[in-house]
Amino acid sequence: MKLGYSRIVAALILGSSIGFAAEATNLEEVFTQGEITGTVGWFGQHINVKGDTPNSGFSNGYLNVGFETAPLHGVSLGVSGWGSAKTSEKNDDDYKSNIADHGVLSQAYVKIEHEGMGKVILGRQKADFNWLADYIDGATAEISAVENLVLNLAWARKYSVVDIDEISESFGKINGNKGVYMLDAKYTPIEALELNPYLYHGDNLLNAYGLKATLTLEPSEEVKTITMAHYVTINSDVADTKDGAFTQLEQGVELFGAKLALGYIKVDKDGMAGLGTFGDQLPFEEHNHMIDADAQTPYISASYEIEGVKFETIYGQTKYYNGDVDRKLKEKEFNFSVGYEIIKNLEASVLYANVKNDNDADSYDAFKAHIAYKF
Repeated sequence: MKLGYSRIVAALILGSSIGFAAEATNLEEVFTQGEITGTVGWFGQHINVKGDTPNSGFSNGYLNVGFETAPLHGVSLGVSGWGSAKTSEKNDDDYKSNIADHGVLSQAYVKIEHEGMGKVILGRQKADFNWLADYIDGATAEISAVENLVLNLAWARKYSVVDIDEISESFGKINGNKGVYMLDAKYTPIEALELNPYLYHGDNLLNAYGLKATLTLEPSEEVKTITMAHYVTINSDVADTKDGAFTQLEQGVELFGAKLALGYIKVDKDGMAGLGTFGDQLPFEEHNHMIDADAQTPYISASYEIEGVKFETIYGQTKYYNGDVDRKLKEKEFNFSVGYEIIKNLEASVLYANVKNDNDADSYDAFKAHIAYKF
């Protein structure tokens, strides 16, 4: 299958050469009216392992700064960089094993935007799709010209994780030099229903076809229900890799400010056929085995905010198959977090994660703290 992505991008660029709501009128204003954004913060974690493995931990200060020029005829440039500095570590290489690179150019792109039509972004950028997340190097297009429909296209040739607790060593290639293509649509035929069909394609890698449907009902001002069903089937083009599938069901309710949800995640007995290796949207902090072959995870979650303090918790039990043994293993995970905005744009949070595995060596407690100021 060929998506003809380069032709689509070219058509959008040529078609958007007029009609921009340009903010800048000359090159000087492009830079003087540009926007600087960023985050400066500190993160620390301690891992208390149940088995014989030594405990681990590290902390780091970080700075993330980005700049985007004001648009000139709808065209703007953006760049952002992420720097991290170790402040402590329990063992040698605890920090390095998580923060592989002290500094990384996380974004460097050209954006072409047409009001009422959509936008195209070329280069290194942040992604936030079902199975394409974190940071990618490639091209994306968002088309919003049709009412109630947003169409996203992407081609990602490289992928990296850049976050407070993890920075990949470099932007690694996806599928060699071929990358992976994505087509993702969000359609709201009625206000309460969102349909999100999508597909992924990688030459000689995989083809994935998925649909996520979300139904939101508000029977009263105090009550809202959210029903979500998500399924994707994956056809593998890699020798000795079998086809796979992923299913997620979730029923949530918002009641007097509290949010409660029951969910279930199931992976095909043969696994995910490679989908999930360039990002995911799983609801747990650790989720070590949730997309392993034949994994099944029922879960329950709750959240509540009072006086600016946000409480969130989630508990799940994953049964998964480990090829080294002739039975399924069980891993329970419990997350609890508290967040608070101390002053405007300055937020602090703490998180506790308890992981209990049938294999004691894989059981641990994780304590994480984070404070950040956004500007």
